Amino acid sequence: MDNVIANSASNADLVERIRAGDRQAEGELFRRYKRGVFTILQRWGVSDDIIDDLFQETIIIVLQKIRQGDVRDPDRLSGFVCGVAKNRGIKHFEKESRMCPMTVAHLNTPLPPCQHEELSRKEDAQMVRRVMSELKVDRDRQILFRLYLLEEDKEKICNDLALSSLHFNRVLHRAHQRFKEMYESAERKLTRRNGGQ
Repeated sequence: MDNVIANSASNADLVERIRAGDRQAEGELFRRYKRGVFTILQRWGVSDDIIDDLFQETIIIVLQKIRQGDVRDPDRLSGFVCGVAKNRGIKHFEKESRMCPMTVAHLNTPLPPCQHEELSRKEDAQMVRRVMSELKVDRDRQILFRLYLLEEDKEKICNDLALSSLHFNRVLHRAHQRFKEMYESAERKLTRRNGGQ
């Protein structure tokens, strides 16, 4: 408990120093949240070469918000930083799914097992993101994304979307069904494109 109080006081002090233009405090913000933001983005499968860029964007946005006085509750700075990092991750995946059509021509070249597994995992993740972005019902997309990628609590999602627990379960079931149908269809197209392999 004392640790939580100390951390809250530390966050409030950090925010105050940044507002006052303290450059050392900005560096401290950078160091304090780097590992946590990297962990969040790695858990989502963001590639290492992109993570650093998204972290930099996150810190720039957080600094701007602090300077503008938009961080009204410094005790919740950690949650605010995590929220900004999640939004950067979402924007990255949305942009990637629009701009990077799947290419699989290179799969005809045999790869060592570890590289083949890594390539396969990345292509699966890319297909999941693409199918997710193509879901026609926005609520389906929100529920699946928030529940499985952001790992948000069911109760929070229910509150945000004004759903009862029972209604949430029904909506989730339908979202699963639609996602499954679209994913299987995308897999069939991919298999045909690769000559049935």
